[in-house]
This record gives sequence, structure tokens and C-alpha cells, in this order.
Amino acid sequence: MKTKLLLLIFIILTCFQCKETIQSGYSKSEKSYITDQIQKEIDTLILAVSTKNIDLYMKKMPQDFVIYDENGSQISREQQREFALRDWSIIDTTLNNAMIIDSIDFASIDSIYVYTFQKWERLMFQRDGITLDTVLTTQKHRELWKKRDAEWIGYDVEEIGGEIFINGKKYDPN
Repeated sequence: MKTKLLLLIFIILTCFQCKETIQSGYSKSEKSYITDQIQKEIDTLILAVSTKNIDLYMKKMPQDFVIYDENGSQISREQQREFALRDWSIIDTTLNNAMIIDSIDFASIDSIYVYTFQKWERLMFQRDGITLDTVLTTQKHRELWKKRDAEWIGYDVEEIGGEIFINGKKYDPN
């Protein structure tokens, strides 16, 4: 009886593993590896932003890269370059910038939705160009990553909510 129960448990666990592999085409260990690879790519982008390295930043963006802001407006790759340089010009220092993967959802064998959470704290110049504020932004993203030539590349980013704090006080843009 004990052997049959253990065999049944083994079969059930194997079925769950098979179901997961069939749904995405990847095993649990492969999903973990893919998540790690994507996190490394995200970390490189975060480094580029934190150090204001526009060449590294743009190198990590494919030619057909698109961002959608919270209003659903589309931002092209070149617009993103312009916006990044503009935004970086009023940042004195990045104090902390981290983005972690919350979860992934396989859309197909070569496309993944990656859900991330970013927390970015920086010193930013006020309009006078001298006075600094500590600005903390939290933001959740839904990103589409595609496998190209054995590498996972981020394609689309959709901002799905976050908050801004200036000198510890929540900022309300409305």
C-alpha cells in the first residue's frame, strides 16, 4: 500500500512537471535559467541608467523597441533615447536603482511576458539647477521579451503603476 501511494505521488508530481513543460516548452530548470538570463540583461540596463551610459542603454534596445506609457501612448526607440538624455540631465546622482523580476509568463516558445518591479532613488535638480531633491520612484512593468539567436531581448515595456516620492513625501501629479 505504501509503495502504491508513493508511486501515485510520483506520477502526480511528474504530471505537474510535464504539464508545466508542455504549456511553455521549457522545464522548471530551464525557466529558472531564462529568468536568470533576463535578470542579467535588466541589471545591465539598470547599470546603464545609473551611470548615464546612453551607448550601453541603446545597445540593449532592439531597433523595433517600443515603450507604452501609463496612458497607452507609444514611445519609439529614438524618442526613448531623447527622453533618457533629457531626464538624465536633471539627475545629479543615482543613489539606488534596482529592478527585480516578480514573475514570468510564457506567451510562446520564444516570447515571454516579464513582470518587474523597479525602485529608483536619485538626487535631482530643482528648476533653479542648484537645489537637489531626493526622488524615489517605484514602478511596475509588463515587458515582452523575445528569444533571438539564443539570446533573450526586451522588446516592449508597459508601465503598469507606481508612485513618486519627493523628499519622502508622496507626489501627486494631478
